[in-house]
Formats: sequence, structure tokens, C-alpha cells
Amino acid sequence: MAKMGTLQWLEKTHGKLGLRDKLAIIAQGVRARAATKKRLQNNVKFRHLEVDDILPPDSAVAREAMLMCEQDSAPYLVNHCLRSYFWARLLDDGAKPYDDEAVFVAFMLHDMGLTDKHRLAGSHEQCFTVVGARMAQSLGAKHDWTDARATLAASAISLHLNVSIDPAHGWEAELLRKGSGADVAGLGLDMLYADQINDVCKKYPREHLKNRIVETLAIEAKERPCCRIAFLQNRLGFADLIRNSRFGD
Repeated sequence: MAKMGTLQWLEKTHGKLGLRDKLAIIAQGVRARAATKKRLQNNVKFRHLEVDDILPPDSAVAREAMLMCEQDSAPYLVNHCLRSYFWARLLDDGAKPYDDEAVFVAFMLHDMGLTDKHRLAGSHEQCFTVVGARMAQSLGAKHDWTDARATLAASAISLHLNVSIDPAHGWEAELLRKGSGADVAGLGLDMLYADQINDVCKKYPREHLKNRIVETLAIEAKERPCCRIAFLQNRLGFADLIRNSRFGD
């Protein structure tokens, strides 16, 4: 049975949640909240890198992915993708190897399905992540990536809406979830220091991300009521989590 959020799951279900999937999301949410509560109680802080130490990959495929993002996304969404990459790098302790180029491509394309140009209006697909996942696969093929490498980036995109990700799916997918969750809802940013957070937001301003992303996700939840975003919004209070985040506006 394909696990929720994987490419195989998207192909089989088109992103429509079943009962088993909904129960899995609830369980993931319970575990995540418990872990966050424990971390906050212990005041865990983390400083592996400085913001100025982080350099996104400068390759043809990375530049093209960034150009695709810039051409088709609103400025606030472009900055979200870039900040998310920086959060992921800052929250990574360096203990696990990963494909930085594949990670960067995944970050640049992970929200393409939320753009006006690529929104799934009238589609039978039930999850916007399928748009970015397919773009990552196509872009990887264009730049002579192996199927495995292209799938690595695509899978990270399809999985990033899960509350937590099985390590078996690769550190790349976990980094995309960490970075995107940190930027949208402040998840994990309590582990960083104020100057790190300020430096990233100065480099790529938030441009009122909270209100804009809540509005955008509300459209997704309304148009695709069986998708993960709708369940996160309606059952786990994701919109309130975004609004109440103490990190940024």
C-alpha cells in the first residue's frame, strides 16, 4: 500500500485522503505537538551555520528552477521558497548527507501549484503538490538527472505537506518539510537565535506572508475538500497555527 504523500500515493489517489490517511495525519500531529512542547520546555537552541555561510547551489538546473519560480509566482511566494531553503539549512545539523541541488530545486518548485498560472482549477487532481513534483521530474530529465535523482526532488515536494516524514523517504524530504513548515507556521524556529531569524527575513522580506498564504490555502481547501490542506485546515487548525505564529507577519 502506497504511503500517504508519496508519488505513488498521489498517482493512485490523486491526493484524496482516505480514513487511514486522516488517522495518520492526526497521529503525526499529536507526536509533533508533544515533541515541540518538550523542546520548548527544555529551551533547545541550535546554531550550526550562520546565514552568510549559506550559498544556494549555482548550477544550470538550480538557476532554471529559481527562474521558473520567479516568473510564475507572486513575490511573496518567491521569498517564501527562498527563506524556506535557508531555514532548512539552518535547522540541519550536518549529520546526514543530502543532495543540495535536488533540495534547492524542490524548494523552488514546491508551491508552483499554488500560483495563479498553475492552480489545479477544474482538475481531477486533489493535491497541489503534484504540479511541482511533475515540474521537478521534467526539469531533472531536461538536465540529464537520473530518474532516481529527479524522483528524489519530486518526492520531497509531494511529501512536504505531511506533518512528519518517515526517514526512509530521505533527508531531502525532511529538509523540505522543515524549511517550509518553519516559514509558514514558525515550526522549529524556536531553535534558532533572533539574529539568524532577522538576517534571513532581512535578506528575503516576508511581505505579509501570513495573510496571503492563509487566503491561498483557503482556496485550496474549498476547491479540493478531500486534500491534505483541507484536512489540516479544518481538523488540525493549520490556519490558526499560521496566524498565531510569533515569527514574522
